Amino acid sequence: MKPVTDELIATAAQVLTRAFRDNAGARWVIRKDDKQEERLKALCDFCLSVSMEKKGAFITDANDGVTLIFTNNARQRLSHWVSSYFMLGQKCIGWDRAVAIILRERNIRRRRPKRPHLYCWMFGIERSQPGLGAAIEMKDFVIRMSEESRLPIVAETTAEHLLVLYARYGFKVYDSWHVPEQKLTLWFLIRELPI
Repeated sequence: MKPVTDELIATAAQVLTRAFRDNAGARWVIRKDDKQEERLKALCDFCLSVSMEKKGAFITDANDGVTLIFTNNARQRLSHWVSSYFMLGQKCIGWDRAVAIILRERNIRRRRPKRPHLYCWMFGIERSQPGLGAAIEMKDFVIRMSEESRLPIVAETTAEHLLVLYARYGFKVYDSWHVPEQKLTLWFLIRELPI
């Protein structure tokens, strides 16, 4: 895997947008109107931009998988934070939903461990590619990153069918949050370092 560079931003954003097209959590965040695809792309652009700022955006060697992972204490420059959140409100969520999104994110952050960890924000694979090459490359990269930094990995998912896969690679569910108004459950996962 390699860092996402300016030359790879468009490719990485396309991979994420296609990968999260049917994701319930991503779909809940975006404004509900006739511009769903544009708004999903804006969400993925936002996540990619924030992760690049935090030195945590990576793409597979074949450019068919993207991982957004960074330390939980990574920070953005204030100017980047302001401009990226303005773009998120304007092009993705809509200002009328900003309070609901802020409250949702605050609730999610409270459930994350307070100790240092790697936060795996997004893990997207180009669906049109056959085989498991990208998934294996990304999994190996994330685990190696955890072992080299000596930090556990924290992630969340709304896809219940992926819990078995996460468990296979050492993740455990440490919390869950059922959100009736969103009609979804969010599972909080952690992969501790081997002893």
